Amino acid sequence: MAKIIDISSKLSDEKPVIKMNGKSYSVDNCMDTVFKFEELSAEGAREKMTEAVKISLGEEFLVDTKVEKMSIPNFKVLMIAIMAAMQDMEYEEAESRFHKIKS
Repeated sequence: MAKIIDISSKLSDEKPVIKMNGKSYSVDNCMDTVFKFEELSAEGAREKMTEAVKISLGEEFLVDTKVEKMSIPNFKVLMIAIMAAMQDMEYEEAESRFHKIKS
């Protein structure tokens, strides 16, 4: 008989959350969204980066936070936080990976 590996207890439908200015926003971490986020982010254009944030955190987040008016350092923090949430890792781990890639 073939070996059966049951991963049911390892799977979750819970969505990660990013908190900002006292409000919580659910992060869409489904595979389609993550790949689209990475594709849009790689292009680097303002419109594409804004769309990447929108698909991951929603229109309400864009309205509440005025993403397009964020400073670049704050926008980098946001993008790292989104990547960390999507990949189920701590912010600091995602940040260190980002800095390794940059170097």
